[in-house]
Amino acid sequence: MAAAPKKVTKTTVTTPVKGGGTKRVTTTTTKQGGNVTTTKSTTVTPAKKATPKKKAQPAKKTAAKKASKPAKLAAAALGSAWITGPNEDRQLCVPVAVANALLGATGVEASNEQIERLYARAGGIGDTGVPVVSALAAAMRADLAGCRLKKVRPAALDDADLLLLEFPGQGLHAAAFAGMHVIAWGTEIPLEDLDATIIDAWSLTWHGTEVTAHG
Repeated sequence: MAAAPKKVTKTTVTTPVKGGGTKRVTTTTTKQGGNVTTTKSTTVTPAKKATPKKKAQPAKKTAAKKASKPAKLAAAALGSAWITGPNEDRQLCVPVAVANALLGATGVEASNEQIERLYARAGGIGDTGVPVVSALAAAMRADLAGCRLKKVRPAALDDADLLLLEFPGQGLHAAAFAGMHVIAWGTEIPLEDLDATIIDAWSLTWHGTEVTAHG
């Protein structure tokens, strides 16, 4: 006689803990015939020491600012002021991430107005947010700060310029990636200090650049 089929279900609940950090409880239930077995595992992630934010320089409403000599690699821009843009007040992390990838690759700094235009071209309205692929497609169709995206491809971390991340309890967030640092909220976060799961990574090539920017 064949054994009864086994059915396994898992549920995960993440909650904040006192003093900062999060607690993740995973419950696994196994059913086979009339037997039910339940196990629980708990993972506690301590609060991370806050990293001081670097304020981005005020964006000009005129033409985009260009560096006298474009950077060959995104790592060349590390230590400079990154774009925070309208992401401070609204959830525009995707077009801001694209703008920071452009800044790292070419030295061209997009203004808030130009970032808003990219957001609208990608289908964003108000605070709806847009998928990363929609923003990249919009940057290929039309320019961002006078630069147009030429090619996009999936990439490993050593060749990535843009990441899609999932932070525990906070959901998805897009960020530029340069020199093994995640560029988020105008701040450089070393990859080893990142408390997030990397969902996707892309390499970007802009028209007029001789090399692809690498992280």
